[in-house]
Amino acid sequence: MKVYELSLNRKLQEVTGLKDHKRHVDTSRLSADKEVAFTDVLQEKIKTESGLKFSAHALRRLEERNVDLGPAQVERLREGVLKAEEKGAKSSLILMDNQAFIVSVKNKVVVTVLNEERTKGSVFTNIDSVAIV
Repeated sequence: MKVYELSLNRKLQEVTGLKDHKRHVDTSRLSADKEVAFTDVLQEKIKTESGLKFSAHALRRLEERNVDLGPAQVERLREGVLKAEEKGAKSSLILMDNQAFIVSVKNKVVVTVLNEERTKGSVFTNIDSVAIV
């Protein structure tokens, strides 16, 4: 296994909570000159596990702001989105563990992520609901 494959496997185990060391990223379909972007693998894993998608912007913010989401947190976020959807929300601010997530409820897409530092003093516009999970 190549170094980037090992790194991807380690990150996937952290995100999914799976400890099965036999799991690995299948890169057999990739040519030798292509590298798998971690954000692509993470996006696909989160989407299949939770039904939520993260926009490219949200993935960058997760990385830049050192926001780590474990499987339990992704599940809580998903539940918050479902609750907002039940109430007819279209665009929601989800507050969880001193973090804020702007979510397109209709599309089940996390649009952006803010950590505690960024939420202080912020004004959120163009949202129709707030869910605290």
